[in-house]
Amino acid sequence: MPSSDAPDSGRSLVRAAFTVSVLSIGWTVLTGAAAVGLGLTSGSVVLVAFGAVGALDALGSAALAQHFRHALRHDSLNEDLERVAHRIVTVGLVVVGAVAVIGGLLRLLLGGTAESSVAGTVIAGSSVVVLSGLSRRKVVLARDVGSPALRSDGHLSAVGAAQAVVTLLGTVTTLIGWPWADPAAAIAVGVVALNVGVQSWRG
Repeated sequence: MPSSDAPDSGRSLVRAAFTVSVLSIGWTVLTGAAAVGLGLTSGSVVLVAFGAVGALDALGSAALAQHFRHALRHDSLNEDLERVAHRIVTVGLVVVGAVAVIGGLLRLLLGGTAESSVAGTVIAGSSVVVLSGLSRRKVVLARDVGSPALRSDGHLSAVGAAQAVVTLLGTVTTLIGWPWADPAAAIAVGVVALNVGVQSWRG
């Protein structure tokens, strides 16, 4: 927690970090579960990958919520909890990236088509807005609070927002008959997630 002359301000920042982590858990659990179910039903790799990002984002946010809750109780950030939360988030980024790339490659090699889903489109569209907002908020608070783990979680939310955009584009490409576009998009986002995860770990 920032050691300034205004401890109340520091607590407010940590409380805000705790709140954004809890909000992130709620949103990603709800939309992630729905996206995975719809993706499996419609055969959309990118929708499943989007849901998987949500699940791991929720896991990372849960670790951060516990971290900031502990900080509020003890008036300081715990380095061990910060380290654990950071590892959970960065490993999540790498895992999601790898799964998206492998899944996309398998779809391209084995063929198969994805069906357009109105519900999936609605989830993706709303997630672009919500996850983009959560990502920006996390990154700003991470700087103010001094939490690399929260910054990495902000990057994970940004990856989720990017996958939401790709999911929307995938709906259009499915309608116009480009079956390769969905798995190709999943691969592209997966590569980005892998790169962000590796850079976050090194950072």
